[in-house]
Amino acid sequence: MLWLAVHLPQLSLEALGDAYAFHAVTERRGARRWVVAAPQEAAASGTDWGTVQVLRPDLRAVERKHRAEREAMQALAAWAYRYGSELIWEISENAVDYGLPCALLWIEIGASLRLYGGLDALLADFDVAFAETGHVGQRAVAPTIEAAALLARAGSSERILARAQIAAALDDMPLQALALPPVILEALKNIGLSRIGELLKLPADALGRRHGPQLLDHLDRLLGRRPDVRPRYRLPPKYQRRFDLLGDVEYSEGLLFPLQRMTRELAEYLRARDTGLQAFRLILLHGKASGGKPQADTVMELRLATPARDGERLLRVLREQLSRTPLPAPVRSLRLQAEQFIAPSAGQGDLFDATRGDDEAWSQLVEKLIARLGAKAVTSLGLVADHRPERCWRTLAFAAAEAPPAVAAASVSGTTVLMATLPPRPIWLIDPPKPMMQAPKQVTAAERIQGGWWDGADASRDYYSAELHGGRFWVYRDRLTANWFLQGIWA
Repeated sequence: MLWLAVHLPQLSLEALGDAYAFHAVTERRGARRWVVAAPQEAAASGTDWGTVQVLRPDLRAVERKHRAEREAMQALAAWAYRYGSELIWEISENAVDYGLPCALLWIEIGASLRLYGGLDALLADFDVAFAETGHVGQRAVAPTIEAAALLARAGSSERILARAQIAAALDDMPLQALALPPVILEALKNIGLSRIGELLKLPADALGRRHGPQLLDHLDRLLGRRPDVRPRYRLPPKYQRRFDLLGDVEYSEGLLFPLQRMTRELAEYLRARDTGLQAFRLILLHGKASGGKPQADTVMELRLATPARDGERLLRVLREQLSRTPLPAPVRSLRLQAEQFIAPSAGQGDLFDATRGDDEAWSQLVEKLIARLGAKAVTSLGLVADHRPERCWRTLAFAAAEAPPAVAAASVSGTTVLMATLPPRPIWLIDPPKPMMQAPKQVTAAERIQGGWWDGADASRDYYSAELHGGRFWVYRDRLTANWFLQGIWA
């Protein structure tokens, strides 16, 4: 196995979004407050917040958000599925550095080397794609999880491709680079050890008796003598992402920037699962209303014309929906949810892909109309298994038009078979039919339609095509009353 480890020193700040560029993430323990993460060259991690206020009065403190860090790591793990199916992520705290978080992501890339054409090509592709995620990280490659993490934390560019090379590669690294408890590191320092190579040369039995089995277990996992049993990450069956805003946002335009990031992460999740969606939900969490009472959340149910997994397309639908939805109160947080997934259509196009482009343009137009006018305002026509012309069709919501009910599907199939034997029918129907004062002249042969006894609207009619006043009309004679009616017009 070959592991690619990524150390994310700025995750606490990156998890809060790009709007926090002039903020420092802090953590408090008792009376002490220190910097966890800050913009580059603004303040070092672990610095006392009082000192930072003196040197950088323009920085604003933001409390560390553990949930946001976990969700950011999950989003990054979904993105990393393109490089390997075995993933591990971890956010730990080092007691030596005032509890500073250490965020690590591991990807098993050994099975993907042939796909990318070798290690150099895979790492080159990784560096380009990782730069677009908005994260800052240090990567390393090693055959064990602990060795890859150690190199990534140290910022080493050395690659270790075989377990036999681990000990030599780590020989000159400082002992403090090992992820061991402070008590063990201090004890090893007191006996005169300063480098990892010096520790690896000592007899294992003596180390175990003096410092306990935890040290031996760590060294065995570091060198690959014992398997690492950390659980692998699996994508959740449902998608949910929450984003807390910097402050109260009163206008929908201020929500587009965080929504761009959220839809991009949702698209990565869908690609990792190799699926798509046709419906998702955006929830706007508000603060208190003008009267001081809690404001109910605003829930937006969004639908696509066809299943998709493109982040830009999802953002486009959200933008249209927000443009027509007034905000009842300022927004404090956003929550994006998706629960039902459908495989996206991936039809094979021709050389120039002209048909597929037309289909995508049509779907985007329908989605824009639904977002602007509402789902009830955009409908399509569906068939009903009924011979009476005024009752053989119905309006459907556009989403349902893509997958009509079984009855409608059967009627479509039946109509396709019988269409060759039926006389021509006009598209323009008059509902209700208009009574005629007398029988028309120049009529064609009769077509009898009878039915409706099951719903109390029994009809028995003889239909004709008639020429009246220079136009062509569709008329019928009611066999029960002998009256004539006009029901259709040919253009």
